[in-house]
Amino acid sequence: MTAASYPVIRCDGEENLGGLCDAETSHAAALTVTDVRRLNPDWHQRPGGRDICPNCWKDGIR
Repeated sequence: MTAASYPVIRCDGEENLGGLCDAETSHAAALTVTDVRRLNPDWHQRPGGRDICPNCWKDGIR
């Protein structure tokens, strides 16, 4: 059996319907979540460490 772990960031924005957005991203070359953020420039980080996906950002959910 093989196990793997990889860093993932999840969107902290709320969808227009009031629920949490379930978007997440990773990158094959990332070793840390800092690397994921650097390698995925479309994602935004807000003060307090909140990550916002491109769709929520475009919709003005910040």
